[in-house]
Amino acid sequence: MHTPRHILSAVLLLWVAVSCVWDRQGSEGETAHVQLDSGAVIATTGHGLGSSLHAQAVMKSSYCADCHPAIYAEHEANTHGRAFTDEEVRLATGRFSQGDCINCHTPRPIFETGIGQNPLRRHHGLLEGNTCMTCHWAEDEDYSRFEGGSDCLTSFDDRVGKVEACATCHRNHGTPYQWELSPKGKLAGRDCIDCHMPIRHRPVAVGEEPRDVYSHDFSGGRTATQLHKAYGYTAKIEGNVVVVRITNRGTGHNFPTELKQRSVESVVVIRDTSGVEVGRSRMVFRDPYKRPYGLTLPVNTQIPSGESREHRVPINVGDGSVECELHYKLYYPIEDYHPGLARRLESETLLFSELDPSEEEVISAPDVRVVTPEGISAEEAGPANLVDFARPPIGQVELEIPTGVGPADIDALIALFQFPVPEAAARARARLAEIGAPAIPALVTAMGSWDNKTWKQAMSALEAIGAPAIPALIIALDSPELYVRLHSCELLPRIQLGDEKAKCVERLRSSLSRPNALDRAYAADTLGQLGASDAAEELVALVRHDSDPDVVRGASLALLALDHRAATPALREALQRFEWEETKRDIGYCLAGLGDTAGVPVLLAGLDHPDDLIRESFFEAFFDVTGMHKCYDPMGPRSERLADIASLQGWWSRYGGESVLRPVRHVTPSVKREVRKIIGAIGGGDVTVAPGDDPAMRARLLELDVDAVEGIVSVGLKYPPGFSNTRALLCGVLGEIGHPDAVPALIAVLRDPVISVAAWACDSLGAIGDDSALPAMQRYHQRLLSLASRGAIPESAGTPQALIAMAAGHCYYFGDELVESDLIAFLLSDDEAARQTAYGHLKRRYGSALELDLDGGVNEWRRAVERWQAGRR
Repeated sequence: MHTPRHILSAVLLLWVAVSCVWDRQGSEGETAHVQLDSGAVIATTGHGLGSSLHAQAVMKSSYCADCHPAIYAEHEANTHGRAFTDEEVRLATGRFSQGDCINCHTPRPIFETGIGQNPLRRHHGLLEGNTCMTCHWAEDEDYSRFEGGSDCLTSFDDRVGKVEACATCHRNHGTPYQWELSPKGKLAGRDCIDCHMPIRHRPVAVGEEPRDVYSHDFSGGRTATQLHKAYGYTAKIEGNVVVVRITNRGTGHNFPTELKQRSVESVVVIRDTSGVEVGRSRMVFRDPYKRPYGLTLPVNTQIPSGESREHRVPINVGDGSVECELHYKLYYPIEDYHPGLARRLESETLLFSELDPSEEEVISAPDVRVVTPEGISAEEAGPANLVDFARPPIGQVELEIPTGVGPADIDALIALFQFPVPEAAARARARLAEIGAPAIPALVTAMGSWDNKTWKQAMSALEAIGAPAIPALIIALDSPELYVRLHSCELLPRIQLGDEKAKCVERLRSSLSRPNALDRAYAADTLGQLGASDAAEELVALVRHDSDPDVVRGASLALLALDHRAATPALREALQRFEWEETKRDIGYCLAGLGDTAGVPVLLAGLDHPDDLIRESFFEAFFDVTGMHKCYDPMGPRSERLADIASLQGWWSRYGGESVLRPVRHVTPSVKREVRKIIGAIGGGDVTVAPGDDPAMRARLLELDVDAVEGIVSVGLKYPPGFSNTRALLCGVLGEIGHPDAVPALIAVLRDPVISVAAWACDSLGAIGDDSALPAMQRYHQRLLSLASRGAIPESAGTPQALIAMAAGHCYYFGDELVESDLIAFLLSDDEAARQTAYGHLKRRYGSALELDLDGGVNEWRRAVERWQAGRR
């Protein structure tokens, strides 16, 4: 283990000395490499062995492909390699807007963050999802000198493939706990890889003799052959009862396991001899995961390993047939025969005659039908959130909140954080805040929990305790537990530090030389949030010399927060030092935020990135520093995007320079959290947050004014379309705030599949008055005309004429003269809202020349319009 360094001046002197070496060697294209005794790696220039660029290449899965092509191909195809790009994952996570899902889908190496701990996300190389190094990386290895071959025998952590390693991510859904109790899992001596990494006989590397090696296909619930190994199924008639028996015969965990939306459903339909349905029963096996309000814990109905469940349905007629089916749902609740999100596993038809009909009632789980806004498809509404707006009834068990103040009571309160029951967590958090100082040590320890819910709630409780917690949090910056240190970094800026700030900054500065890259990254970010300008030169040194892209990202953002413009030369150098697209984006953003134009071409280039989420992040960064959008929508068709990119490139070519860059707006962490909390509740919000008083929450967002815009845009309007009430309310709030920074997000919402939400975006764009949104408004207007011609505008969205008139009016306001005739026609419409809208827009243009009696009838309006038109000829 490396000994931490305590004398920062020595570090800086060494950096200066090495910089001189680089200056001498750079012209010859050679490389140099230095590893500090702290473990922090000083990056070098060049591309060869020992260079930072070589280390970057080794960290990519593609580096392994030359020697291990078969394994690499399996990895690229499996759910680990596709962890970020898999379309199902994006549906399941709301495009990674859901909680901390991104942490396990783009993780840093699990042995860096701690085996069994929830991993932390990396901010680079996202398209690779879980890389080879996610699971194989070893501490204290210098990968800048890794060459493969014999290095593979000594350079990786030998705990890879252990259940504890898999549990790092998969314990979030309970599977490792299920394995521990499974007669076909731990009790049978079987590990995860025994089933999910079957042995193949082939060369492990190019040129080697074939031998038994582990496959990397990781087949599971989406693989038909693997799925059929998991269960046994029988259906028969016993007397006057249908008995369906489902057995978890093959898995080392529950069936189904893992994700909140998975379900297995047995359906029994009884028909008489004429085929008329006389009875139907459904039995659902799943983990509810998303919890209801109140102090209740829903009942898990998954089938444990080795156990069976019987679905017994009484037959109420003497002659007829029984249809028995078993369905596996990727998303619950979804229709049984959905072509993409459900699979029928079993189907049997049993005939019966001359039975003594049963008098028992047919019991069934509710046949949940998801009603989506305006009848849009489940995929459009957001399959990950079907449960959130379907809200099916669930069996429940009561929870109790401890009322004591002793250590056992404190521990019991903290234990409630792990249950995803919002009300229980809120009450436990409030109770711990009341207990105050005695609860601080246990809460600090809880910040090191593997469970995201636990450490987040512990941080919130400590924040509520406030000043009394500060000394313990500062001490925790030197905790032996990585996650305690990191979460202390996150929490301290959320508390008024007062006289303790200097001591806190001193501890954070010492963390900049810790061997773990995450310590350096988090400490750098926190120093920026605290406005610690005295640490600026140390942050510049990290940007200039640290080899870890996420450390350089954290230091760059901190320098941006400090507005340290002297850092731009170091940032320019770092821009050339890293190959990761996301790292270049972040450095380019910081350069532009500090007034240096060198970063803007990087951001512009990313606007045509093939991945929509990464492309969106490039645009958000570009817009943040320029305020220019030219109607670009990162989620729009590529043909439209390319035209808009050309406009943006043309604008930058003509006007680009420091004068058009704008300062980055910084919203305080407390305001960000408040806005997110309101978004979670307004309009019905997320099921994990209790609904609130919509008018009061709306008023609070309006009071926050421009400080609320960032949260509404980056969180609220990224809720899936199924949350139509929330999205519509937030569009309306943005219109009232009237800030132009909301325009790109509202442009995107014009494409919303829920017409009423798109209409709110249209109205708000008109209120803000940015005429560069005209192309998007014209497309929306055309969309309405097309839908109206087919009678496809939902009645709940409003009348077609009113919607079209509003869209046409805003097009007119933004400069589209062609729609004037449409507005004149609407003056004669039977639809009062359409008439009023058209009149308002024409009146704004023609003033007193167009006078209509608003209380007059249609005929009077017609004569007035005729007189007005005659006067214009």
